[in-house]
Amino acid sequence: MVKIISMSAVGLVLWCSQVMAATTFQPGDSEQALSQALVEATWPADITQLATNYLERYPLAAGAATARRLKDQAAKPEAVLARTDVRLYRRAFALAESKPELAQDIHRAALGDHVAAMRMSQAHQRGERGAAKDERLTLGWLQYAAVLGNDQAAYDLAVYFRQQDQPAVASQYEALAVALNHPFPTELNHVRK
Repeated sequence: MVKIISMSAVGLVLWCSQVMAATTFQPGDSEQALSQALVEATWPADITQLATNYLERYPLAAGAATARRLKDQAAKPEAVLARTDVRLYRRAFALAESKPELAQDIHRAALGDHVAAMRMSQAHQRGERGAAKDERLTLGWLQYAAVLGNDQAAYDLAVYFRQQDQPAVASQYEALAVALNHPFPTELNHVRK
């Protein structure tokens, strides 16, 4: 039993070091390499970390303004992804590497573009543009888009959860849709059980 736990711990340490290697730069890394990594990053937490690294190392460089802008843009998406009611994870953003037709929307969504996040949900719902047809990713991208401020995503989630007989969750998304100025959702069944 102890041996299994220690092997799992070793695996966890190796995995963590690989993840950190993706966002941590060594002293010999150039400004250009760090700038390129920042521009290519698609996970909001990575964007924040890379921008912070860039600004600490090259505060007066030509790319400092871009790093500040990207850091500011990634702050809200990073907070949204930390919420427990948004079930969208790093692997959803990693699709940019393997699916170039999705890369632009993934990058925009990582910076808080709720319309791009909605397009990602639709791509997974329909299995289009190289996206796998996947209900969990469809819902995750919808949740992300809704919390970022997409009224249609909030409405679609309200309808979905009503159909799943989860009126409490549905009413939360219905209220969000209304708060985001979506036309009043007349199709929802407002009968409480």
